[in-house]
Amino acid sequence: MEMWTSLLIVLAVFALGDVISILTKARISSLFVIMMTFLILFLTHTIPPDIVKRAGLGTLGPIAIGMLLVNMGSSVDVRMLKREWRSVAGSIISMIIAVVSCLAMIPLIGRENALASAPVINGGVIATNTMVAAALEKGLPLTAALAAFLYATQKFVGTLPASYFGLRAARRYLADFRRAKKDDPTFVFASQRAENNPRRQTFAERHGRHYTAYICLFIGALCSYVGFWGGVFTHKWVGLTIWCMLFGIGLRALGLVPPNFMKNHGASTGFFMFGVLTVIVPSLAKVDLSMLPQLGFFVACVFALTLLGIVVIFKVLPVWKIVGDRDLAIGIAMCQMIGYPGTQLISDEIAKTVGETDEEVDYLSTRIGTAYVISGFTSVTIFSIIVASIMAHLL
Repeated sequence: MEMWTSLLIVLAVFALGDVISILTKARISSLFVIMMTFLILFLTHTIPPDIVKRAGLGTLGPIAIGMLLVNMGSSVDVRMLKREWRSVAGSIISMIIAVVSCLAMIPLIGRENALASAPVINGGVIATNTMVAAALEKGLPLTAALAAFLYATQKFVGTLPASYFGLRAARRYLADFRRAKKDDPTFVFASQRAENNPRRQTFAERHGRHYTAYICLFIGALCSYVGFWGGVFTHKWVGLTIWCMLFGIGLRALGLVPPNFMKNHGASTGFFMFGVLTVIVPSLAKVDLSMLPQLGFFVACVFALTLLGIVVIFKVLPVWKIVGDRDLAIGIAMCQMIGYPGTQLISDEIAKTVGETDEEVDYLSTRIGTAYVISGFTSVTIFSIIVASIMAHLL
């Protein structure tokens, strides 16, 4: 199979995932369709196991990871994280619960599988990519496939409880809001009040038009280069992924790059996301039919115990008080399996379902949406990458 045929097939599968997601209004994840389609094609020997390499995409993944992480770091607003520290703390606690739940299953699913599962539950594509690459490097095809399966299905698992517990919290918040409006018609929720703190324009804001595609790519490449050597000097305990994310956060905090500069100015994040996903695809080629029952059992165990641990601990122990509401705390915990923009879509749906006026919808969007989105950023964008780096080293 020559390069153009291979590339066309790979892109056709990715396009199919988006089409199904659009037709089902995101009820069926595009990632689930992509992973399952590749799995079926590999199992039926319709496509060769090295189709990604044949398509000329073999080196795209490693390049894309650093670039994408620098951009993800630049999307983090440190000041907002400080303001929403309760959501951040709740998200971190839920990540710890998920990690402990996965490690508790070592006698049931094995050490390697438990270590690989935790970062995937905590995060998204970068954490999955890290664990898949580490598992394949150690000659653990079943573990690599488990990470890919968990990633493909976690949005299904996380969405329902995030919506359910978010709705419960929203109904209580709305009742409180209506009482406050009845007592004081001029009442405005604190987070909706305008901020009167003028600040100086940053370097990036003053020179935004100069951030061309090539300059943005150079910044990403420079951060990746320094991050690579940072990983070498720290013996990969603080690897390229963490360095790149920190560089992105730092550059934005210092005002040296615009938020999401690779997306808004470099117009390249979609391509880099595609590149990162191509690293996961080859792990599915190593799956045979005899592995499927075992994989299904492992996936069910990981999700069941993780969900049970989160619900029980936030319902029984007083850790929910950090967030201020039991149901919202559980909803926040589920955001680690969803990520942005899924967290935004769910919170918007909750607000529109419960709120009856534009003011009520705006209030709930602020109250629920901010908590969900910040939680997703905290887990998926930041801390899951740290967890993945540690687990990959221990694998």
